[in-house]
Order: sequence, then structure tokens, then C-alpha cells
Amino acid sequence: MMDHYSDEELAAKARGGEAGAFEELFHRHKRSLLNFIYRMVGNRETAEEVCHDAFIKAYKNLDIFEVDKKFSTWLYVIARNLARNAIRDRKYFRDISMDKEIVTDRESVSLKDMLADDHLRPDRIAQEEELAREAQVVLNSLPSEFREVITLCSIQGLSCKEAADIIRCSIATVSLRLEKAKRLFLKKLGISEA
Repeated sequence: MMDHYSDEELAAKARGGEAGAFEELFHRHKRSLLNFIYRMVGNRETAEEVCHDAFIKAYKNLDIFEVDKKFSTWLYVIARNLARNAIRDRKYFRDISMDKEIVTDRESVSLKDMLADDHLRPDRIAQEEELAREAQVVLNSLPSEFREVITLCSIQGLSCKEAADIIRCSIATVSLRLEKAKRLFLKKLGISEA
């Protein structure tokens, strides 16, 4: 069992050829990385392909990973760059279905399941599902620099510093983009700010 090692220790072990170390990293990060990529590209199949490519690229480049840095940040940088390439190259068809599964290994989850509040009253479920669909459409319509900060900070729960490390910009830039992105997101959803 390798679950007691840090990501950075596992990366060092994988670089040294220890069987199972990179597999543990894959299992730790696949779901959150796939969800991040899906939010960026808006297409399940493309997200799965980009996620797969990100892990392959990370594995092939373990020799350049600096073990004193955070592995997850490095992995997100790789995934972000590949997702942006996929968007730029238009090798995808935007699929905004809230019901399609976006994780297929151990557990399946849809955007609807991720965004839905399990404690809603039955009479509010339909209304919340429609709002979740609209929210994903609006997220997909935002410029990529806004979509990525909302995805990293508001959806993935990363700090502005962690997002800045991934995007490779200042914390102030992330904060500014996040504020602008939230305003634009709410405006496009037709929700006024309080």
C-alpha cells in the first residue's frame, strides 16, 4: 500500500521505477483532473482523452518534475495546456449534457450529480436541474481565462495561490480574473449581484 506517501514522495518513487507509485498518483488525481478538464473543454470524450494524455505526459516527464514542488500543481499545468490545445485546435464537439458520465473507472458521476444539492425538497429538484444546465452552458461560453479560474477556484476549491501556480500568473491576476469571471457568469445567468 502506497496511500500513506505524499504525492511528491510517490513521484520520486515512480521516477525511481517503483511499481505502483504512479498508479497511486493516477488514482488519487484522475477524478478531480478529469472534472477540471471537462469544465474547460465541455466535452466528455475530449476530457477523457486529454486526461489520459496528461497522465502519460506526466509519467514520461517525471525526470523533470522537481520533487520539492507540488505534484498536483505540475499535473494541472500539464492538463491545462493540453486542454487549451484541444480547444484551440477545435478537435472537439461541445457537449453540454448534464447527464453524461464524466468518470468511468470506479464510479460514474454526472455534472448534474456533482452540482445537485442532495438536501433539496422534491418540488425544487427540477428547478435546480435547469439552473445547473444553464450554469454549465454559461460556463462553456466564458473566455478560457475566466472559465479556468472559476473551475480551479470555485469548483475545484483551490486557493488563488494554487490556481496562480497552475496558470503561471500572479495571485492578483487570478483574483482579478475570478472577480470579473463571477460577475460575467452571474450577468449571463441573469442573476443580479447583491
